[in-house]
Amino acid sequence: MSLEQEILGLLPENAVLSTFARDTSSLMPCAGGDRRKWTGNAVAEVGAGVDRDAILDEVVELMEARDGWKVEDGTTPNGARRIDLLHSDGTHLFVSFRDGPEELRVAGYSACFDFPEYEYGEEY
Repeated sequence: MSLEQEILGLLPENAVLSTFARDTSSLMPCAGGDRRKWTGNAVAEVGAGVDRDAILDEVVELMEARDGWKVEDGTTPNGARRIDLLHSDGTHLFVSFRDGPEELRVAGYSACFDFPEYEYGEEY
């Protein structure tokens, strides 16, 4: 969650109209046993005129300088630019802009962790 917020913080302050962060989530199963992963996202609605490529270039630069992160500059299924960030521990984030309203979205999931007492549908 802190990295999601750090990435949203790359936006020019005067360009941000609103922000939202999902801080609770149902847990997704991981392969085998009682392992789970947390999913979440953070979104900043931005005003017109934000230089999308410049912001995504900053994300690439920020994350390439961090140990343990693999950075892939790719596209979403609809052809928009998307930055995929994969940590060596399994944490995976996706960073892209969306239209209607224009927003920067950081979504992803944590590394898998043991959580044998999880009950389907509970949020953490």
